[in-house]
Amino acid sequence: MTMSQPPMRSTETTVEVSAASFGDALREAAQRLAVSTSDLAVEILDPGSSANSSVGFRPVKLRAKRREANAPPDGARPAATGSRAAGSERSHDYGRRERPRREESFGPPPPPMDPEKITPEIVAMVRGLAEGMIEGMRFPGRVDASKTSHGIRIGIDAGERDQFLIGKDGETLTAIQHLLGRMIRAKLPDESPPRIEVDVAGFRDRQIESLKQMARELAEEAQRTDEEVSTEPLPASERRIVHLEVGEISGMETVTVGDGYYKRVIVRRTTGNPK
Repeated sequence: MTMSQPPMRSTETTVEVSAASFGDALREAAQRLAVSTSDLAVEILDPGSSANSSVGFRPVKLRAKRREANAPPDGARPAATGSRAAGSERSHDYGRRERPRREESFGPPPPPMDPEKITPEIVAMVRGLAEGMIEGMRFPGRVDASKTSHGIRIGIDAGERDQFLIGKDGETLTAIQHLLGRMIRAKLPDESPPRIEVDVAGFRDRQIESLKQMARELAEEAQRTDEEVSTEPLPASERRIVHLEVGEISGMETVTVGDGYYKRVIVRRTTGNPK
């Protein structure tokens, strides 16, 4: 009887691939390197966007290589006894349980400016920067700024044009908040900038509640299965909400993994916490 030969091991050590989804890109990289998906170390080069987004379809791009022998999956602890084998895939409404690249930080980011140090002059400066952005975009509207218990909240009212400042799934609003934050940092180079929250027509409030619900459901799944679960790539402002919400649940912790502006949040049991 003729014995089958094992598959040829690829001579490539690192590959860059693009595909319609993260899972498809991961499987293509694994096929090209002739390994399983759990044996990959992955760096997300571009999280991509859907065809329905305000910027149109953009494929997911990633760089992958083989992990060193006997090394644990990137950004993950060894699976608990009785759980499914590492590398198995399971879909979730909010993300895929792929093993991400590496741990970078635990919990929420370092604290910004102490709210007690936020003066009326700083609030006025932030409002002026936001007004300048909106005027530069040729959007007539009203900009309000107020100090909150944790930072400064910017409310923008552009009337019938609100939807254009929000964008698909809040992409434009997130970009406005990010750019405003960078402008504030340039204005305050010698101290931590205040935490900024920009909202248009109450969209951010609804989004925050949705993210909190997602975080609770991911924590429940991690508790039920005793396995790590992951969000899709998120910007820093959305990751912070997930960190804080999970932080309120006893015995659970979060880990930020990945590179670039968009990173994933891993939700898992606290180290040493029994099932």
